[in-house]
Amino acid sequence: MFESVMWLIVVAGGPLLLVALLAYVVVTRRRRGPAERRESDRATDRLYRQDKN
Repeated sequence: MFESVMWLIVVAGGPLLLVALLAYVVVTRRRRGPAERRESDRATDRLYRQDKN
């Protein structure tokens, strides 16, 4: 009996956990807007310029 319950948990729970994790990543992923990208590029350029000196 215990073996069949464990098998059910592994077979059904694994994919459900994976789907839940993928859904969480898709929902929480945020894209940067144009202004944020420009600011990030400027900061990167400043860091590279400082590193050369």
